[in-house]
Amino acid sequence: MRDGLSIITVEATKDHVVAVFNRILILVFERETTLSAVAACRRALDLLERKYPDGITCLTIVAENAPLPSQEARDALASLAVGAAGKRLRRSAVCFEGGGFRGSLVRGVATGLQTMAKLPFPHRVFHSLDAAGAWLAPEIGAHQLRNAVDTARLKVQAHAS
Repeated sequence: MRDGLSIITVEATKDHVVAVFNRILILVFERETTLSAVAACRRALDLLERKYPDGITCLTIVAENAPLPSQEARDALASLAVGAAGKRLRRSAVCFEGGGFRGSLVRGVATGLQTMAKLPFPHRVFHSLDAAGAWLAPEIGAHQLRNAVDTARLKVQAHAS
């Protein structure tokens, strides 16, 4: 807990963390996007659905040096988003703060996933956490959301060392 924030970690590995903060599912991909991460997302969505039956939001952070997900991982994420889990989501945002060609590539893949999957909820891709947070959960506030993401990222760092 940081600054009085209550973060529930569903799964943390050297590659990713899946956490819950209020009604927000937080996914941080520091390295590989694994099928284990997708399964943890499903568990977190189940946890959130029981607590917030009127809907939840999802914030995905992709680290600057994270490789693009494999086709298998992209398919699993798309299946999760358009299936029963997707019907629980009110909004989803992906944030990749990296710039240049790589930033454009990653944001393009995320946008392509959205287009191909025909998501049943509003979804946008952002270049900054503050912009994503303002759109996704303005009632939370940028500072609290950034603290929640930082807390989640610490879990990945702890497993990486």
